[in-house]
Amino acid sequence: MAEPIVTLQSIEKRYGARTAIHDVSFQLYPGETVALVGMSGGGKSTIMRLIAGLEKPTSGRLAYRDPHIVTRVMFQNDRLLPWLSVQDNVGFGLRDPAVTELLAAVGLAEAADLYPAQLSGGQRQRLALARALLAQPQLLLLDEPLGALDALTRRNMQDLIMRICAERHLSSLLITHDVQEAARMADWIIVVKDGTNVYQTAGAKGQGPTVVASVGEDVLQVILQPAVTP
Repeated sequence: MAEPIVTLQSIEKRYGARTAIHDVSFQLYPGETVALVGMSGGGKSTIMRLIAGLEKPTSGRLAYRDPHIVTRVMFQNDRLLPWLSVQDNVGFGLRDPAVTELLAAVGLAEAADLYPAQLSGGQRQRLALARALLAQPQLLLLDEPLGALDALTRRNMQDLIMRICAERHLSSLLITHDVQEAARMADWIIVVKDGTNVYQTAGAKGQGPTVVASVGEDVLQVILQPAVTP
């Protein structure tokens, strides 16, 4: 069996007297997508920041298969540079065949000379995805990247991300509030509640809408369960 690309074991993160997450443990394997779902403030973004190396755990073990792992983050806010063209937002002035290839892969080959203000919301997120992929990351961190899109555009973006991750054998970690999105895109779904992962289940990627709906409903029930009083 392949070695996990990232391992979290009994991770805790405190900010002064406040504990953001505690006893978080899971593994992410090569080519897998793991989705973190749960209420706002439950600790999902803290987990992602730790994996991205933006924070250090207070205690526990966070280990990477490759100590020089390349990670990139795709945010809900596309963070494009409005004064640069589509081409230059990806390559920052480089006229590299890799940039042209990425724009074609995300369906923006015809828009290379346009500027962000001329793009739709879906196109802007496609551009953000291309920019994240330029460094050839081993791990793609998706921080609610589709939350601001309409339903049809969101579905198309889900398909695009899944296709590109499969073609490039990319591991990815998805934060989303949409349990149906988590079920559709992820191999594994982890419910994060009150700072810990309380539930893990297999996703329904590629198994059809009925299975996706069933998994999504099961996960939603776990999220909405009242906290157990000791």
